[in-house]
Amino acid sequence: MTGTLLAIIQLLAGFVLLYFGGDWLVNGGVALARRFRISPLVIGMTIVAFGTSAPELLVSMTSSIKGSAGIAMGNVIGSNIANIGLILGLTAMLCPIPTQNRKVSANGLVMILASLLALVLSLNNGLSRIEGLILFAGIILFTVISIRLGRTKQDATQPDSEPQGKEMSVLVALLLVALSCAMLAFGADFMVDGATSIAQALGVSDKVIGLTIVALGTSLPELAASVAAALKKEMDISIGNIIGSNIFNLMCVLGVSASIRPIPFDYMQYRMDFVIMMAFSAGLIILIQPWKAQGRLGRISGIIMFAAYAIYAWSLF
Repeated sequence: MTGTLLAIIQLLAGFVLLYFGGDWLVNGGVALARRFRISPLVIGMTIVAFGTSAPELLVSMTSSIKGSAGIAMGNVIGSNIANIGLILGLTAMLCPIPTQNRKVSANGLVMILASLLALVLSLNNGLSRIEGLILFAGIILFTVISIRLGRTKQDATQPDSEPQGKEMSVLVALLLVALSCAMLAFGADFMVDGATSIAQALGVSDKVIGLTIVALGTSLPELAASVAAALKKEMDISIGNIIGSNIFNLMCVLGVSASIRPIPFDYMQYRMDFVIMMAFSAGLIILIQPWKAQGRLGRISGIIMFAAYAIYAWSLF
């Protein structure tokens, strides 16, 4: 009983550290990005997305090092499904999101292609170091292209734009990023230890823990960032955060984790989850109606995505 109570405390402490660490990392990263005049869309696709995905990276890396491959893989797939169904669904329900369909569709296609690549590389029941490096190379290419296109657009169309409110200094932003990274590291370790202990005590598999509890915990920063961005009418950041986070999870989180230590797992156990992840990605693109120049994720779309996620989470148990 004492061991279970300690595991629950560790899990809760991990949630708190990951939430505040991810939120502060986003604030510091956005301040730095604005200092270097990067457009809001690219901020959402890169700085904010990568910042809020730092918990997934640290949790999966820690799980991989400790030999909990089920949590490492389940965390990525579960987080990607939660990001679209739960996080974006709740955000759209609270505040409908207008979308620039050409950009969202193009990056949504990258997200689906990244899912397909991860699936194909996983067919041999795991990810080797070479396959991890392939995925990691993909995120570097995506980031470079996104920043170059984003900076070109910013320079051409909004050369004099400035963020609203008091601007954070570079020194403060760097200190905030450093502090948040430390919080994320401790939070990830607490969460993996707590989740593994609870799984063993309750007889729940690593896969289910990774797809639900850990995935939801590491998705809290995405929820905070997306809702805050939507309420501030920064819609490019809101939806860009989700798409960028999912691409980062697939290419960087899995890539780095497998590069450190190969991730063995039974592909057949995750086959349906891969399909569901891609179905959520395709569903997002369909709901914004890509055949139109401008789209909108309204409350009805949010309810559909949220309900789909609730059904998926219920089916796991």
